[in-house]
Amino acid sequence: MKSTRLVRLLLIGMLSWSASLLAQERVNVYPDHRMLWSELMLHSEQGLIREGNDWRGTVLWTTRPGELFEGYSSSSFDLKFTVRDGHLIQGDSNFSDAILYTLEGNTIYIGDSTFPLDLVYTLQPDALDPNAFGLYKEDSISVFDRICVFEGKPSPETLFGFLLALGLL
Repeated sequence: MKSTRLVRLLLIGMLSWSASLLAQERVNVYPDHRMLWSELMLHSEQGLIREGNDWRGTVLWTTRPGELFEGYSSSSFDLKFTVRDGHLIQGDSNFSDAILYTLEGNTIYIGDSTFPLDLVYTLQPDALDPNAFGLYKEDSISVFDRICVFEGKPSPETLFGFLLALGLL
């Protein structure tokens, strides 16, 4: 009786652990569509946004659902941003003046706005590679306006972390 209960608890624990790992799959950031491993700028894996292409890169941001922490930390002292309803919010504020950026669909706007003049970036899937997404200036989809390419679809927290790490926000 106790051994079957223990086995069930272990099975549930293993399933939830593997589901959390799958939810935090690796996303890479490249400077262009060639996506050369040697040119990899940033990557995110298991909630950590690192420089370069391997585990030894400097951890710039730690992500948790709805939260962005500076460096390798999940301490409330290092909480810099929260992500709620597509809004990047400074700290853990509940005031609308703390909304820095808004992610709506595949577009990012300045502040709490979806007005076309406040459009900053557009994220578009690649026509030839369904696993690649290009980040473009404003509403352009021109190759000349592409800023970087993501291999894998980043979560909102990871996307904002990448943009902060690249100095784009």
